[in-house]
Amino acid sequence: MQNEANFTAYTVRLPGRTPEEQAILLTQTVYPATREDNAVGAIILVPQDEIIAFTAMQRITHMPVNAPLMYLTKDNHVSEATLREMKRLKPDGVLNDRRVDVYAVNVPEAEVNKVREILGYKVRTFYAKNPVQLAEILDRWQGALKSDHPDEVIMSALDHPDGMKHGIGAMGWNAHMGRGFAWVYRDSIPEATKRILERRSGDHGSYIYLTGGPDVISNKVAKELGRYGLVRRIFGENVYASNTVNAGYKDYGRNYGWWWNWEQRALGWGIAQAGHNFIIGNADNMLGMIPAAVLGHMGKHGPILLVAQDSVPQAVNKYLTMVKPFPTGPQETILNYAWIIGDTSTVSEATQREVDFLLSPFKNPKADKPLSEADTLQQK
Repeated sequence: MQNEANFTAYTVRLPGRTPEEQAILLTQTVYPATREDNAVGAIILVPQDEIIAFTAMQRITHMPVNAPLMYLTKDNHVSEATLREMKRLKPDGVLNDRRVDVYAVNVPEAEVNKVREILGYKVRTFYAKNPVQLAEILDRWQGALKSDHPDEVIMSALDHPDGMKHGIGAMGWNAHMGRGFAWVYRDSIPEATKRILERRSGDHGSYIYLTGGPDVISNKVAKELGRYGLVRRIFGENVYASNTVNAGYKDYGRNYGWWWNWEQRALGWGIAQAGHNFIIGNADNMLGMIPAAVLGHMGKHGPILLVAQDSVPQAVNKYLTMVKPFPTGPQETILNYAWIIGDTSTVSEATQREVDFLLSPFKNPKADKPLSEADTLQQK
């Protein structure tokens, strides 16, 4: 462990130096595994592939599975450190799925057998040639598991270099609430994605949420998707803004119903005031940020925000300023809090301190009016 200060008043850092270490730090933080109500239901095991991990976290994590994500090594082996942590977690097994303990996604057969033989865990494997196919396989499995397909479907662009970055906040919502997910391309819709949408049966078909603007997922695709339901975008002018928009976004209303009752839809955090938790990390550390979505599933629930290594982008600064607590009495102030994901090579100490200030109830000393003596004493 590096010799750095990992705590401030309103943040705590989980300083993983590698994706594998980051995933282990997250499971150790969220799951004491001392009794049934703080144990995992299962474990997701994936290679160090951003797209596979992103797809798996969207559809497997949420209840009734309750599964954090763990990584193989870079050369696709289960390390001793990961095996030890998997043993400590001691999954309950997913009752709805014949007590499966581990969901292995594109994991080599030899490593699956190692988990079975060394740990004695029951493993369900998913293998897919491409992420589009994987999303459909997981959608069909979830439909069987829950006897239903959620009509809300989040979509990200597979072939855009920032497609996952625009969509990671929405991925965090899926880890928290377990809605649908499918991939699209910038200018076309895969056949597997069309099949996913055709399985939905809300009053208006699916409720489709595109992560990214027309430069990420074209208006042509958005228009074509309208054949399958109502289409909305969750996006900002860049990847940082898209995820602040996601943090404040809420779509609420009727999904389907009858004359005596109706089923609601409610997608998005809708956070526009103080009193919340955030998960904050580097936009270029996707392998570290994807398993961190478990903090929104079973930790202090809250959305994912992205920063740069040495700065807090303007969109994030504005959003955190909007939800900044206002000071009242020391025992009465509603506070914000954040997990910082990654060591100082991904998020610097200066960035962590800036985030800490934005989360705090203190005013900016450089504001347009001078501080009173009382304000100065309070901030000390």
